[in-house]
Amino acid sequence: MIPTHFLFQLADYEGIAIEWRDLHHIKGIYTYTPGMARPVIVLSTTLHTQERKLRCVLAHELGHHYETAGHHIIAASGTSSVYATKNEHLATKWAVNLLVPTDVFIQRIKDGMDGHQLADYFHVTHDFIKFKSELIKEDERQSDIVSELRASYNAFF
Repeated sequence: MIPTHFLFQLADYEGIAIEWRDLHHIKGIYTYTPGMARPVIVLSTTLHTQERKLRCVLAHELGHHYETAGHHIIAASGTSSVYATKNEHLATKWAVNLLVPTDVFIQRIKDGMDGHQLADYFHVTHDFIKFKSELIKEDERQSDIVSELRASYNAFF
């Protein structure tokens, strides 16, 4: 498992400032524009007591830095919501692949872990485990392993 402090170290290494704010409807935001001194990730103060969710939110916001920086969206409405959804998907995919490595995920399934045990093992939300399952199912390179997991380990993808 990637330690939580590694995510903060990664942000620091990338020159990303971390700020904590009382956010009401969201848990995190990544922002960067050329006029800013450096990128900023703003995290909800509610995450102080929710480490599992903090890990997922921070990794997701780091995913924006690595995958969607430069794709500026002020607000998503109309056709821009498709673009926003694509950026959110890319950031989540990056975060899930960081926190839930495919080889370890597959081995833990072979070891008999179910979805809740996998979430505990990787210390992520159940949604991250579901997303990882979808990524593996969609990856044509993983079709043989998905078939094996379904047949031999009763894994549901």
